[in-house]
Amino acid sequence: MRKAILLTAALMVTGCATAPASFPTEVTRYRADEVGRGTIALVPDEGIDNGPEYQAYALAVGGALAKQGYTLVPDGSKSVYVAKIGFHTEARPVRERSPFSIGLGGGTYSGNRDGGVGLGGGISFPIGRGRDREDALSMLSVKINQRQGDLGVWEGRAQSRAIGVVGNAVADKVAPKLAGALFTGFPGESGRTIEVK
Repeated sequence: MRKAILLTAALMVTGCATAPASFPTEVTRYRADEVGRGTIALVPDEGIDNGPEYQAYALAVGGALAKQGYTLVPDGSKSVYVAKIGFHTEARPVRERSPFSIGLGGGTYSGNRDGGVGLGGGISFPIGRGRDREDALSMLSVKINQRQGDLGVWEGRAQSRAIGVVGNAVADKVAPKLAGALFTGFPGESGRTIEVK
């Protein structure tokens, strides 16, 4: 009976490109007992400028409201409802792990020509410094009020994180995602926070 022991050690340096993680959107909504449909105008909430960022969010919110049975009308015209749109984005610095790692592997084998047992294992750890990047933490809020009496009917907030998206590109990238999540299952359960992937 012949016994053999085979020891191997491998040193590998590998780089891998992975797709950015997809972060879920956190959604919280509050509503009256009845959330009706009808004509609705979009306006910026208090403190929000009617600029390019607002237009990106208004476009996304308007599309989502239309899918829920509302009829969009220009601001200033008579409508049953008014949707007040607010948003906020802040940069979050993030240190990425190094894409390069060293893998150390080892294995043993014992047995004869009719059979044997092999055992293996390995560890890996990153080498070098990771890269710094800025992510965007974005929040969208929408308040639907009856125009007559300015009575609140529905209010919702959605927030999520976008990887490596900064500057003017943030609104264009995240507005459709936030609006889509905010109106998923509209009007939703009042006071409950859910995650939409």
